[in-house]
Amino acid sequence: MNQPTLFKKQLVVFDAMVLINFHGLYAFDKLTAWTYGELVVESIVRSEADRSKAGSIDLQQYISNGAIIEKTLETVEHQTLFSYYLNKKIKGTTINKGEAACLALAISENFGIACDEFAVRYEFKRKCPNNVCTHSWDIVDKAVNLKLISKSEGEDLKKGFIYV
Repeated sequence: MNQPTLFKKQLVVFDAMVLINFHGLYAFDKLTAWTYGELVVESIVRSEADRSKAGSIDLQQYISNGAIIEKTLETVEHQTLFSYYLNKKIKGTTINKGEAACLALAISENFGIACDEFAVRYEFKRKCPNNVCTHSWDIVDKAVNLKLISKSEGEDLKKGFIYV
């Protein structure tokens, strides 16, 4: 890929809702092009992100061609952090299984995180203040700033997130 990527080759763990948002708006191919080789999906999240309003999400084809990197919680540190965050309340929000997996992987591997849940981003910024911490709307803004899409296309995507 010759175009710039959103995260300058830093690996970023994506939560299911971000994947579902882009897929539901038929913009998943754009997302994977913008983040080629940077987008990490944890196995739990992969199973959560199997469908959107646009239908079934076949992540395997993107994993096979290197656009998405699949990781699994394998180490003791991964499992300890996952257990710590699973069902924990942060800022009044209960952290679900996929979000706990994202936090565990991103924190333990020093990756970035892409999650639409404010409480997850809050906790991640607290633990990893210098790493990428983003959400669906910000991803679109980055794509517009890099001129990967027009401002009008970006606004349309952000409006669409409300309905996904």
